Amino acid sequence: MTATALREAIDSGKPFRLRSGDGAVIDVPTRDHAFLNPTGRLVVVFTDDDGARVLDVALVTAIDYKKAPEELGR
Repeated sequence: MTATALREAIDSGKPFRLRSGDGAVIDVPTRDHAFLNPTGRLVVVFTDDDGARVLDVALVTAIDYKKAPEELGR
């Protein structure tokens, strides 16, 4: 993954999930939950229980955008 792609996902304001090469799935419900470090090498995802996950951007394999609840019934 590239820092640019992650930055675009964060800036979109839409909820999304990050998938890593080890199979981990990390939910990013709002733009306030994710932060790229200044070099773009690391992304920090904060959880609602005051925890955090730090990922190397190069190890992120996919960004999945969640569908809005009203779209799920279509």
